[in-house]
Amino acid sequence: MAATAPRGMKIGAVSLWLLLLLSEKPMYGYEVIRELEKRFSGYWRPKTGTIYPAFEKLEEGGLVTSRIEFRDEGLDRKHYALTKKGRGELSQTMRHWTKMMEVLEIYREVHESIFRYKGRFSKDDLSKSLVALGEGLGRRSVDISKVLPGQKKILVQPTEPVTFKLLYAKEEDELEIHMELKWTPIHPARPGGKSSPLAKRSGRMR
Repeated sequence: MAATAPRGMKIGAVSLWLLLLLSEKPMYGYEVIRELEKRFSGYWRPKTGTIYPAFEKLEEGGLVTSRIEFRDEGLDRKHYALTKKGRGELSQTMRHWTKMMEVLEIYREVHESIFRYKGRFSKDDLSKSLVALGEGLGRRSVDISKVLPGQKKILVQPTEPVTFKLLYAKEEDELEIHMELKWTPIHPARPGGKSSPLAKRSGRMR
């Protein structure tokens, strides 16, 4: 997981998670690592070489404080706690990340349609898929599950005009045909009558 922050944010993803955990209660370093592994179900296994330098930067910035617990048995523990400044930074950063998630959600279904499908068709099945695509365009509502077998139901609403591109390529005994349909999607208006900043971008089906 990258520790860098997108433009406009002061802290990155790793530091954000550290602040989120400390907003629940103070924790010592290894406790944080175990908790992150638990929260991510093992998908992300943070290393000490990632967590402790991130804590150092947060402490230098006044976002967390630390204290050392001296133990008679076992290793000493360094406990971290969130400061008032840290809570303010966490709140501001969460607003940035929430906005980013809204942007990603707009394109999530389109991304799945474009990049996550590859399958083998019989000629009859391919013909049925193309017919379903044509009928959907005629109704201005394309059901992806009818065009691409095995996919979940996603309704795509093409608008006028639709740009059509076809790439035909032949190499030795193989033939490739790439088809692209492109249009401008309609996004719901935001409160106050302002449209989404992404409303002018293009929706695509390949």
